[in-house]
Amino acid sequence: MSRLLIPVLLLCPSISFAAIAGEGAGQPAAAGDGATRFRLFAPAWRLIGEQKPQDVAKKFTVIYGNLPPAPFHEGNPRCQCIKYILGPYVGEYLTKTLPPECLAHDAEGKIIKARSFANWLVVPDNPKWLEHEAQEVPKLMNSEFDGLFVDSMGTAPVETNYLFAKPINPNTGRLYTKAEWMAAECVMLETIAKAMPKGKLLTLNGLGRGERYWAEPEGESPRCLLKYVDGAMSELIWRQPNSPLTAWPTVDQWMGEIRMVQDVDKRGLMGFWWTKCWSDGNTSDNEPNADKLVPQWRRFAMGSVLLAAGPRAYFNFDTVKNDKPKSNAAEYFAEYDAPLGDATGPMEQVGQTGVYLRRFTNGLVVVNPTDAPANNIPIPAGAYKSWGEDRTVGSPLTIAPHTGLILTLQ
Repeated sequence: MSRLLIPVLLLCPSISFAAIAGEGAGQPAAAGDGATRFRLFAPAWRLIGEQKPQDVAKKFTVIYGNLPPAPFHEGNPRCQCIKYILGPYVGEYLTKTLPPECLAHDAEGKIIKARSFANWLVVPDNPKWLEHEAQEVPKLMNSEFDGLFVDSMGTAPVETNYLFAKPINPNTGRLYTKAEWMAAECVMLETIAKAMPKGKLLTLNGLGRGERYWAEPEGESPRCLLKYVDGAMSELIWRQPNSPLTAWPTVDQWMGEIRMVQDVDKRGLMGFWWTKCWSDGNTSDNEPNADKLVPQWRRFAMGSVLLAAGPRAYFNFDTVKNDKPKSNAAEYFAEYDAPLGDATGPMEQVGQTGVYLRRFTNGLVVVNPTDAPANNIPIPAGAYKSWGEDRTVGSPLTIAPHTGLILTLQ
């Protein structure tokens, strides 16, 4: 029995119906060209291994970190290099030079360190801290960098064990509530935004998982930060980095994050979607069946982003935190070369199944986010190469649970 393809207009991004002849995945596109296609970014505060910046810039067209921009711009003039700062944290040196009231304190009056990093929390809306930020931002942007990236925003300091202790709100003498903390971060981010030179991008990290993004009221969600920035990142989309490879999102969790990708694009913002397989704190490659599950995660994450993406969405998939001999946040995989072209419509649900697909000028993306195999799934006629797999598929399609397929016509 045939199944209908039902368009899913959850928060439908802008679509380009024009094919870009000869442009493959990971290649740059002119800003604002309106085309929805596969794009890559590199969170290169973790560096780029032993690769040449000129080569990386041809594939990863947004580079975060502190590496000199000139070599990236040389390799690709359209590559955007975004300077990294710690957000509401400082290194040890500044704990000794900033006015004491800039630093957050716990209930015992001690300054507060992150558990896993040599970073100390600040009071985001402290006037002296705001003065410091307003002075530093123009200095940082008087450079070849194309913008500024504010890391570690959001509610983690007040609702997780990211820190050794929870911060006290100096205005109340009590622990910060989520709403109070987010309001303080808004003040800080607004100060940074006002200090940014014209023509430079301002982006942040802190969207988290879909549950955090869609928290209500909005004042307790990272959504309240988005009006100050040009782009935003989630480094937790689809999975917690240290979770087992068998810990797949539920369909509801997956759909919440689909909607997050779409919502960021609907707001006219760049979206940066980073999925990490670091189950033991460094990598997932030592887990049982990692040779199959890590590539499955990659295609699932890539396919899911492509289902929801608009013309400002970027992707990164990370399999090793501490690469040797040098950390490499610009890993490149075979699927990235799939010549999908541009999206020609929104994501569609296949009838009443739990399978979704999206059509591109040269192929399809198909994702089954459920925990059951799906059989006899109709797709447009033709023989398709399944990227990352050594096989050809056609209609009707069988797709395993928690699986994404990147398909191009042969």
